Parts: sequence; C-alpha cells; structure tokens
Amino acid sequence: MLAEERKNLIEEKINQTGVVKVSELSKYLKATEATIRRDLEELQLENKLKRTHGGAISINPVNENHMPAQDQIKCLKEKQAIAQKAYEYINDFDTILFDGSSTVLELCKLVAKGDKKGIIVVTNSLGVANVLSNKKDITVITIGGEMRYAINSTVGQFAERVVKDLRVEKTFMGVNGIDASYGYSITFFEEASLKKLMLKNAKETFVLADHTKFGETYLAKVADFNGGVHNLVTDKLVKDFDYEFIKENVNLIVAG
Repeated sequence: MLAEERKNLIEEKINQTGVVKVSELSKYLKATEATIRRDLEELQLENKLKRTHGGAISINPVNENHMPAQDQIKCLKEKQAIAQKAYEYINDFDTILFDGSSTVLELCKLVAKGDKKGIIVVTNSLGVANVLSNKKDITVITIGGEMRYAINSTVGQFAERVVKDLRVEKTFMGVNGIDASYGYSITFFEEASLKKLMLKNAKETFVLADHTKFGETYLAKVADFNGGVHNLVTDKLVKDFDYEFIKENVNLIVAG
C-alpha cells in the first residue's frame, strides 16, 4: 500500500472515531508500528490530527452520535456483564456520580429498568441523562459546561466547579486504559480533570473496565492505583497482567 493511500485511510478512520491507536492501525493497515508512527507524525505536520501517547486524536468535532455507538458495539456483552455486577452495589436513596462512558451507560439502563428508589444521579453525560429522564423514582441533575461531542458529555472549568462542591455516596466511571505502572488513563485531558474530582468527592468509587483495557495507556492520567479508586469491576482476568499489584490497593470485582 502506498504511503498516501495509507495516510488517507488513517485520516478517514480518525475523523470517524475521534481517536486511533498505533497498535490497531498497524493491524488494520498491515504495516509496522514504526511506519504508522511516521504516518501520524506527517499527518500532524499537515494539521490533520494531534499525536498522543500510543496513537492520535482528531482535531475536528466527531459526529455526536457516531463515536458512542461504535464504542458500545465493542465488547457489548462484557460491558453488560460488568454493569450487572456494578448494579448490585447501588442502594435505595444513594447519591451517585455517573460519567459518560459506555459501560456506565449500560449500568444506567439497568437503573432505569430496576426498582431502586430515591436515587439522586449527577452526571455530565447527555446519554445518561436521556436514559434516566423518564424514571420517576430518580432525580437527575445534569452538569453544565463545555460540550465535548466525541464523548457526548460536558467538561471544562464550569463542570469542574460544580463537581468540586458536591459530595456523593458513590461514583461510577470508565477509563480507556489500565496499566500496572501508569494507573488509570483516558484520551482527553479535560475529561481527566473532571474524573479526578468525581473520584475525590465520593465516599466510594467504582471503575468499570472490560478486559481489553488492561495493559493499555493513554495520554491523560486519571489516578494511580492508590489514588482514589476503591473498586475495579471487570468481566474477566487476562494473562500477562499484574493483578496482585491491583489487589493490594483496590477491591477487584470480576463479573460472572
């Protein structure tokens, strides 16, 4: 494949999804990771994307409905299993912070169908607010701020000021990567700042992450393993990952 053809495919993919990884592009385009990194550097010089650790992100707004739908399709059964397990930790009259991650959205679907009463939900996610909007026994408070279409959620200083003044029983959130040395990470800095506050201002915290997130690192760090995450809910354990290190600091919950 010619370099220009490969770069065109990379540009097309990142404009569709908002974020790409070197490892995934290498498999997709059947090129070495060194070649992909060189392509990304050239595309950045052409102002077509922005390089990140392990990949790149789009500099253009992503279609509001596209990226979340694509993310939900990936590992959907695993995310539903994680959501089912996490649902067991929600009680009547809880005050809860939900982020806009796809696994948390699956959890919110269970909350909407369930019989939990008196719950107050605070969220920066339009998707979460929409799922819970018709549930009479649940109060939904949306966090204002700058709209980030790639994640269908609000971020920024206004959103952070709101969360800073909150104190909730529980926070449920997702991450893009979990690495034994780097901790929990995601793609966007603005979202990471808000997630840090969500962890800080909850009595008990839950990260929901399927097995594909382990061993991955992204640009924006959310927390260390001793940095505010109390519970980590996943669908299964994978080989070649140091879970013992996690268990020393976090309650590891495996669905299934």
